[in-house]
Amino acid sequence: MSEKIQCIIVDDEPIAREIIQSYLEKVQNIKLITSCKNVVDALQVLNSQSVDLIFLDINMPEISGLTLAKSVNNQTKIIFTTAYREYAVEGFDLQAVDYLLKPISFERFLKAVQKYFDLHVATKSASEESKEEAQDSIFVRSDRKMIKVRFEEIEYIESL
Repeated sequence: MSEKIQCIIVDDEPIAREIIQSYLEKVQNIKLITSCKNVVDALQVLNSQSVDLIFLDINMPEISGLTLAKSVNNQTKIIFTTAYREYAVEGFDLQAVDYLLKPISFERFLKAVQKYFDLHVATKSASEESKEEAQDSIFVRSDRKMIKVRFEEIEYIESL
């Protein structure tokens, strides 16, 4: 994978941000854009830059990480980093890639990042495959059904 994954950290605890940042420095193909201490700062970053992945704490003052997770687009993936088990179900309902409980070991962190890479590669190859299909075929309505017709199979077209 040649392009770097753009990520941010959102956590109100400075030590937690430092630990995740030190882990990210050990992983290739991930670029840390910035580290945010609250959701408001994170929203400013999300509105100004393209972000692929967010390492997101849940329990923060003023606005929770779950509120931020509900507002991000589907292309931006989330790995929750929190000390609270009770939010896990809601986190996965929000399509989180993973849910890491603090204190986070480097081994567990790598497993979550690998899960993201597996998801990212699968999504990217599926979208490239669908683009290729769109370039070499068309869909035609016939008898109330959509039929895929490859351009190489067309010998003659007539309109009624």
